[in-house]
Amino acid sequence: MPKLSAAAIKIRIEKLQKQLRAAEATKAPAVNKVRVLMKKLGVTVGDLTGARSLGLPGRPPKSSVSSIATGTGSKAKRPRRKVAVKFRDDKGNTWTGRGKLPRWLSEAEKNGRGRDSYRVNS
Repeated sequence: MPKLSAAAIKIRIEKLQKQLRAAEATKAPAVNKVRVLMKKLGVTVGDLTGARSLGLPGRPPKSSVSSIATGTGSKAKRPRRKVAVKFRDDKGNTWTGRGKLPRWLSEAEKNGRGRDSYRVNS
């Protein structure tokens, strides 16, 4: 990038400041229009920021907004089926065989008892 003289930089700064003032001049009427429209419709800044979800006045919580209004329609959830127990010990501890190995079964295996000795015959 070529070096600019101090005079050239000052001219560029003045040009950019003029553009900034022009942009701010067009922003002010737009902000005023929005304020007037918000007042007319009874909309608050909280409505726009979702402050009610924090317990403040404003937008209603998401659970009360219909999925049609938000466009997030979802399919009906299927009820979860219970998973059959595959392992059980003498104390009533159970495990379905899914997820992390339970502590009681891990300890039993460390003590030399095999997992198959706890398997439920179904």
